Amino acid sequence: MPPVTREWLQAAGGSVPDIPPFPELNYIGQHHGTYLIAQNDSGLYLIDQHAAHERINYEYYYEKFGKPADASQELLLPITLEFTPSESDKMKDRLHWFEQAGVYLEHFGGQTFLVRSHPFWFPKGDEKEIIEEMAEWVLNERNIDLAKLREKSSVLCSCKASIKANQKLTEKEAETLIQRLAACKQPYTCPHGRPIVVSFSAYDLEKMFKRVM
Repeated sequence: MPPVTREWLQAAGGSVPDIPPFPELNYIGQHHGTYLIAQNDSGLYLIDQHAAHERINYEYYYEKFGKPADASQELLLPITLEFTPSESDKMKDRLHWFEQAGVYLEHFGGQTFLVRSHPFWFPKGDEKEIIEEMAEWVLNERNIDLAKLREKSSVLCSCKASIKANQKLTEKEAETLIQRLAACKQPYTCPHGRPIVVSFSAYDLEKMFKRVM
């Protein structure tokens, strides 16, 4: 079951809860190459840099997958995919779903399929792995619809394209990441539903140090 995201709710016609505006923050530093530390007058904030970048990338790719065919480019060297006999039979009937994501495959005989084109904005170097994971999802999903496909494809691309934990960032890179996160429609959770930001109010900090009761 995919996470129930803001975009999924909108596509399904459901109500979308109001999201509070992202706080204005001053960057302090980075902890263990994984968490960004920031502050404002209200308190202290820890930001998971990978989850933050995933959210930024997810919203970018979600918009892109709204018009994937417009950005599909033909490959000079097709990507070859192999499947089991049962998977191959199912793939033949589900190729049209890949086209909805801007990925054009053709059956090459036996259990072999060729990817002839895909959107040029797929994360570089991860194109084959993304399409393989898309294929796994398409083959295993019982009830495919365009909203689910757009959601899943966006998650796959955002995961591959995001910075990882234990990756050092310069002060400028960290500040830019926070600014881009603040501009997101849903800056508080990643596409998988994990929290991006953990905060401690000034009162929380004083209480932890027993400065107040």
